[in-house]
Amino acid sequence: MLEKAFDSIAPATIKAEMTMTPLIDMVFLLLIFFVVTTTFTKETGIKVAKARAATSQIINRNLLIIAVDDKGHYWYDKSRRPLDEIVATVAAAYGENNELNIVIVPDKNGRVEPLIALMDRLRNRGISSFSLGTQAVVEK
Repeated sequence: MLEKAFDSIAPATIKAEMTMTPLIDMVFLLLIFFVVTTTFTKETGIKVAKARAATSQIINRNLLIIAVDDKGHYWYDKSRRPLDEIVATVAAAYGENNELNIVIVPDKNGRVEPLIALMDRLRNRGISSFSLGTQAVVEK
């Protein structure tokens, strides 16, 4: 009985197919999800020997990172910049987003004066909420 039913169907329509459209849709949805949830951080462009602190915390949202190397030079966005330019950049970014986490990463072998000068200038601009970048102490 079933043989007669299948005999009436053309052989071209019996052939099974697998479409890739749902798979492509899923890949695009995953891609969009990862692009939307990814956070981008501008690096300072220099490796700094960070001081160790037992109370270090990880901050990974809305970051603006400034590095101060061991010679007292300021680094932002992979280039060395003068203090006035750093302060103007931070003030402009903070004006657009007052929830910005400003992190100053001083070199542990550097002088304190450039760090204090930067902190002083930021406070003069009304920016008193910033953190110092440190490395967590590893307990043995």
